[in-house]
Amino acid sequence: MNIRISTDLLTGLLFVSLGGFAIAYGWNYPLGTPARIGPGYYPMLVSSGLILIGIVLIGRSILMDSERLEPIAVRPMAFVLTGTLIFGSIVESSGFILASILLVVAARLADRDFRPLEVGILALVLVAFIAALFWLGLSLPLKPLPRW
Repeated sequence: MNIRISTDLLTGLLFVSLGGFAIAYGWNYPLGTPARIGPGYYPMLVSSGLILIGIVLIGRSILMDSERLEPIAVRPMAFVLTGTLIFGSIVESSGFILASILLVVAARLADRDFRPLEVGILALVLVAFIAALFWLGLSLPLKPLPRW
């Protein structure tokens, strides 16, 4: 049998690994019963589903021709990861608005077709939506602006 490295195979292996890790990590939490579930019930259920999807993807990659693995695009991965790290490190000190704008700009820099006006409008719309959702809708205590 010739097993090719494909996106389905790698995704399936990732799902099985993550599901297995989550089950092993939460093994000591009590499951409870379906009528009165314990803290380990839902993670076990989701992890089992993740493992099942992973097994289906692995089987699919073995039985069917699937997409070949393309080279990894480093630029998008680097910019999105950098934007996320910047957001996480400055959100408390600089405020949610500035951190969110920097996150959107960094994520859009991942694409080679960067348009400043488009990115500015996108950042303003996303910040307004997220502010309405988290501050007004959920009443989360996020600082909008830095405190000097």
